[in-house]
Amino acid sequence: MARFVFPLEPLLDARRRKEEEKQCAFAHAKAARDENVRDLGRLSGALRLGGRALHECAMTGSTASLCLYDAHLRYLERTLQSREKSSAESAPAFARAASELYAANRERRLIEKLKERRLQEFEREEARRDERELDEANALRQAQGKLR
Repeated sequence: MARFVFPLEPLLDARRRKEEEKQCAFAHAKAARDENVRDLGRLSGALRLGGRALHECAMTGSTASLCLYDAHLRYLERTLQSREKSSAESAPAFARAASELYAANRERRLIEKLKERRLQEFEREEARRDERELDEANALRQAQGKLR
């Protein structure tokens, strides 16, 4: 029986490597996005807590403490705004990485489908070839049986 050889195997390998590269790029973009989301949540939580503490300090605390809380809250607000800007800027990179991964996946699957079809065709042809050989062997036996 002959061995199946897919002539586009190097192309399929290249597409697999490309998809793996896109998976890595997507994983990095997703990790950066997730880290940004965590930071935004942490900062907004700290800002809420600081706002409550500022309110309590305004009721009972000293002016120096009030100034410290106010400065800390302004710092948190600036940091939160900076993170929101960074998050907005990284969103297109994440979307681009996701679409590139999808495209690479689609390209690889296309070649794999072609390989599957060629393999099925090869197997059908092999089955037909085997069947012809059996038919020829049977016809030869029958012909030899009639000669006797």
